[in-house]
Amino acid sequence: MNKITKAMIITTASLTGISMASAATYEAKVPASIITPDQVESEYLGELSYTDGAPSSETTLKANRFVDVADAVRVFLSGIPVASIQGLLAGHESIGMVPNQTIAISEQLLNAKSLWLTANTTTPYVTSEIDVKNGPVVLEVGTPILGLLDDAAFKFVSRVGVTHPEDQGKGGKYFIYHSSYTGDIPEGMIPVETDGYQHWLLVRIITTPDNVTADVQKLKDTMKLYPYGSEPKTEFMNISGIQYNTVHAMDESFYDEINTLIQYEPAEVFDDEWLSLAKRVGIEKGKPFEPNSYQQEVFKEAAKIATAEARSYYYAPTEEQMVYDDRNWFTPLISGHEFKDDNGVVDTEMRATFHFMATGITPDMVASTPGQGSDYLLATIDSEGQILDGSKHYTVTLPADAPATKFWSFMIYDNQTRSMLETDQVKAGIDGLTKGVKKNADGSITIHFAPEAPKGAEGNWVQTTEGKGFNLIFRMYGPTETWFDKSWKPTDVTLVK
Repeated sequence: MNKITKAMIITTASLTGISMASAATYEAKVPASIITPDQVESEYLGELSYTDGAPSSETTLKANRFVDVADAVRVFLSGIPVASIQGLLAGHESIGMVPNQTIAISEQLLNAKSLWLTANTTTPYVTSEIDVKNGPVVLEVGTPILGLLDDAAFKFVSRVGVTHPEDQGKGGKYFIYHSSYTGDIPEGMIPVETDGYQHWLLVRIITTPDNVTADVQKLKDTMKLYPYGSEPKTEFMNISGIQYNTVHAMDESFYDEINTLIQYEPAEVFDDEWLSLAKRVGIEKGKPFEPNSYQQEVFKEAAKIATAEARSYYYAPTEEQMVYDDRNWFTPLISGHEFKDDNGVVDTEMRATFHFMATGITPDMVASTPGQGSDYLLATIDSEGQILDGSKHYTVTLPADAPATKFWSFMIYDNQTRSMLETDQVKAGIDGLTKGVKKNADGSITIHFAPEAPKGAEGNWVQTTEGKGFNLIFRMYGPTETWFDKSWKPTDVTLVK
């Protein structure tokens, strides 16, 4: 007997029982849709028992555990942005960075020793933690930079540098303050109001390969970070080559990470519904997070399910995410940096996909004006829909005349960490500024991804690792018209057979 037939028999029997009950003076016409049979077969919970609608104790326990795990899964998936920020802040504090004081610079660029979600090695990163809980903070900028300020929910707060309308590359003093601040905004400063306390500052120095060292020094000579009203004690730290982790957990310790920020931040930073779910699973502002043995088991199970779902988002992209009709490049930014559709509804799946693999959110990541900002393509599968395998040889060909006012870039990442793939190549990628890249006779450029360099294509080679899966991000800086109208597009990641 199949489940559907069994369910129909049980329902019929229950309804027959109802019809046999003695007729009441005030008899209702009860629709079958509101009646729960005494025996119900669930695909996930098995047999559920009721006595005239009242669940048995065993049924109650089954349902409670299922819903507890389901709620914890939703807290995990919608909390990925929060855990990601906590991973960044904790990671940087672990190497000695001090909020409102330390400015870290990858002076010799980043490499695979530092676990950062989908970082690149094209220009130096400049990063810091800005915390306005105890009052406003001043960031002085004296050189051209391109950057962002995000809060503890990984929501965009402000541009910093050339794309800020009051900076535009001239620099200035940014006055960053919490919305509860009642004092005056100092004259001549650039005001940045925020509802959160802790923030991640990420900027890139606008430079060229030949001028990196000089431009880093110019930034160090002019940039300052300090609490408003205090004497600047700005210190710089070179983070190139440091082994440390900024990536959030994917096991049950994930819930400890989000608890840390829920306790520290004002509640208005986070989504109300998400906080309600977090409270239901035992994470509540102002209360200790001390999960009992049952809750610990729930978190372990929920983390396994949420991890499978998050990784599926990334490695099995939906048709909606595909950028082209005829190839497998995709993007999680189809609904913009706020992940909202035309009706203002947040696409939680897109948001989870993006923050699972990337850090830093800003409108400049979804450029729509030719020649400005940047745009991204992701590849986790090849032209035949297969997961990319570091033991094999793949190619991507870029047609002639790449549509970029600045340059294009490929970066290769580890499927597990979503950080730069560990190889013998320091850059874990290649870009339009790389010396020695050869063009084909028609002006196109073929890039090779393989464990060993193909003969004659050494300058166009990105190393992979045998036995490791990998994924790619293709970045276009300053994309022009033919990028947006898709008349120019890279080939799929193609297996060389």
